[in-house]
Amino acid sequence: MTSSKTTIQSITQQLANKLPPSLKSMLQANAKSRLLTRVDTVLMVFDAKIYDLANNTWRSVVLEEGRSPAESIASAAKELLEQHNSRPTVLLLLPSSEFIATQVNMPGVARENLRSALALQSAVQLPSYEQDLIFTVNPSAKSDASADIVLWTDEQKIDSLFEAFASHELFLTAVMPRALAATNTEDRTGAILISDEDATHLTRLVYRDGVLTHYLLLSKQDLADEEFERQWQEQCLALENEAGSVKNMAGAQDYTDLSLQVKPDLEYCFLPNGAKEARRQAEKGKRLSYLAAAAVLVLLLSSSPFLWQSFQLMRLESNLQALQVESQQAREDQEVVREFELSWGVLNEFPLQNISQTLLELQTVLNPSVLTSIEIDEGSMEIEGESPDPQSLLQQLEENPLFTGVDFARATNNNRYFIELSLSTVDFDAYRQWYFPDVRR
Repeated sequence: MTSSKTTIQSITQQLANKLPPSLKSMLQANAKSRLLTRVDTVLMVFDAKIYDLANNTWRSVVLEEGRSPAESIASAAKELLEQHNSRPTVLLLLPSSEFIATQVNMPGVARENLRSALALQSAVQLPSYEQDLIFTVNPSAKSDASADIVLWTDEQKIDSLFEAFASHELFLTAVMPRALAATNTEDRTGAILISDEDATHLTRLVYRDGVLTHYLLLSKQDLADEEFERQWQEQCLALENEAGSVKNMAGAQDYTDLSLQVKPDLEYCFLPNGAKEARRQAEKGKRLSYLAAAAVLVLLLSSSPFLWQSFQLMRLESNLQALQVESQQAREDQEVVREFELSWGVLNEFPLQNISQTLLELQTVLNPSVLTSIEIDEGSMEIEGESPDPQSLLQQLEENPLFTGVDFARATNNNRYFIELSLSTVDFDAYRQWYFPDVRR
């Protein structure tokens, strides 16, 4: 029985790996959505207090030596929710200072592959941060070419919170930046500026059509610097002009007034690993059903040659997109090298006529003839002189590998010769065509 179960799991995993990225992302999003719908309690940390938004009650978060901040928050949450009869399923709203926002621009990456591309580059996005980070981003297609806002947080802190809540019989489903709670009450078809302020930090974010477009965070201590304050005011004014409306969340009361209207944001919630594992265990049967349906779909596609070819084409396109994501850094490096070569090639590859070598080579061919005049211009030469046998001299020049295009420039007069030729080692026309294609001579 165990062997059969292992075989089924192996087959279903292989089928899951062969699904297109868009289908896998949809299944993962559906699973995350089902987990978030189980949330029945919204708690918020604000200025060393934890609030229950359902009834506007709070408890102090007391930081004690020997106890981690996660344990202090979980202990206060347990005291706050001690009247609950069943095990609460919690969405925890944390201050903006617990998160890091970055802007990324990946114009060559398909939207459905954005998360995969960020996962590949997570080590270089915030290289100075030594702890493991997890991120969230909304991969929805945008109408403009603006950068994506990616939110990061410490994975160990989130997992520590989950374990601390679990030790008090509380299930921490997800963690979300506090300021995003204010977006649930607005029409998501427009742009809204959320202004969040607590005792230590100021946050300004713009939320447009369900997507974060700006995320600014500033410690109040930095406002003591006049230049910092001026730049902050300028940025805030620019965001106010961009947004259609402004919502000020200057205290805990502004959030508690939202009450039950606060819902988890599917794209910007962080799921602890413990919650993900609980979701996987709870939905193992459903996942097997989905994969079985996918297996039937694969069998149906394979039964028709035309449909099978379509499926193969989709799979190859998916593999191509994955390879493009993996090679993104190499292509960027190659572009830098190419730009360097173009910048310096105009100097390094300038054709050198090497006049001294040319004259020495010409002397060996002309001897014992006499050279009275020579003109060299961009590899083209004209020589004039006297020779007992001009025709033989012309033939010797033609046979010399240094010269090409050898011909009489005009008719000889007795022993007088006029010969035009070119240096075979330089090509000014090719140089100009490569580096100055738009310049006409």
